[in-house]
Amino acid sequence: MRFIRLLSFIALSGLALVGTGSQIDSYDQYDVEQWRPLVEDIFPADEVDDVLSVMACESLGNPNTRYLEEWGDYSLGLMQINEGWLFGWGQPEWAILSHDDQPVDLTDPATNLQAAKFVRYYEDSSGHPPWSQWACQPE
Repeated sequence: MRFIRLLSFIALSGLALVGTGSQIDSYDQYDVEQWRPLVEDIFPADEVDDVLSVMACESLGNPNTRYLEEWGDYSLGLMQINEGWLFGWGQPEWAILSHDDQPVDLTDPATNLQAAKFVRYYEDSSGHPPWSQWACQPE
């Protein structure tokens, strides 16, 4: 029960930041630096700090973070990828699936970051502003 209260507090704290339009001034206080080498392997060098900034706000660097959205899907992992992306929100070309058509594990850090890269570059290809799919924005 205590753990659930802690998670609720963290989720509400994050909502308060998003609700006020605040952005993270620095991610140094969070445990995201451990993921820098992996982020550097997946994202272009000029986006690494942006990814870490969004990650700090979205999950505090915890790959097991789960947030139940008001519409009933979970957002999961380091970058809080919504389960709707697994099946493409009804658009097959948007789907994030493994090669054997089984849903990926969004709590796996490498998989979550690959999914985040897919979503991030989907934004570019569809004319959305960068990071528009995340509640948290880079500094």
